[in-house]
Amino acid sequence: TMSVLLTGATGFIGRGVMEALIAAGHRVTALVDGQDDADEVRAAGADPFLASEEDTRTVSDLALESDGVFHTATSRSEDADFIAAVTPGLLTSDKPFVYTSSLWTYGSGRDLTEKSPSAPPAAVAWMDETARGLLADDGEGMRVVVVAPGIVYGHGQGIPRRFVDDIDRSGAQPVLPLIGDGSQQWATVHVDDLADLYVRIIGAESHVDDVYIAASGATETVAELAAAAASAEGATVRAETAEETARRIGPALAGVLLLDQHAAADRARERLGWRTTRPSLVDELRAGYLDVPGDPAWG
Repeated sequence: TMSVLLTGATGFIGRGVMEALIAAGHRVTALVDGQDDADEVRAAGADPFLASEEDTRTVSDLALESDGVFHTATSRSEDADFIAAVTPGLLTSDKPFVYTSSLWTYGSGRDLTEKSPSAPPAAVAWMDETARGLLADDGEGMRVVVVAPGIVYGHGQGIPRRFVDDIDRSGAQPVLPLIGDGSQQWATVHVDDLADLYVRIIGAESHVDDVYIAASGATETVAELAAAAASAEGATVRAETAEETARRIGPALAGVLLLDQHAAADRARERLGWRTTRPSLVDELRAGYLDVPGDPAWG
């Protein structure tokens, strides 16, 4: 049994990681912001820690008491402070500090690997800079692991909700606007498969290049994904120009969702024995994304 300090336990990725760690028999201390979040993680079986409450223990103490720190609530404004806080508790140990980055930081590319050069759109440049800084300091006393997931889906949540939420139902025929012309591929990963990767990392040996892309290897285009969602909703699909998409959803989000990406995640499969076993995104969309049966916990 390992003890993990976790951020983002009430978020989409962090919740999946928390539940997977607990199911694997590990202890989780979850950093939370308020009492409602504390109650939620306690009900899931984790120990909440409200940083805002008076407590003799610090985040550095929690890191020292843990067997690793999993940071899923990455934030442009708060990462530097959090990393500075946990670093003293992880120095001169082989405990992993797992930083959640994104495959988006590699830019467009087919068959992306961890050795591909970074080419981040503006929206994720800060994330790439933070991850690269951490890796550059690796070997200076703290073990750093960077996880770079594709677009995370599952339980009716995440960015793929747009395939349902963006449907215009104002006319006689519902219309789903595409993101661009839909010719781009999205590298995707189910949140439960992604969580399994984090569980495997806590017990894995360290490497000098501890970066893991997490993607299922699926090859559907955005147009094919949209068609699957539209068929489930009785909608038609309408292509957009990149400029129209940027106006509709904002240039920052458009900048990442228009990327054309594919990755097979060979390193995670070979080193950690990781396998993707959950339904594909196209299958979940075809089944009606917001209405996955037998899934009451995620509501």
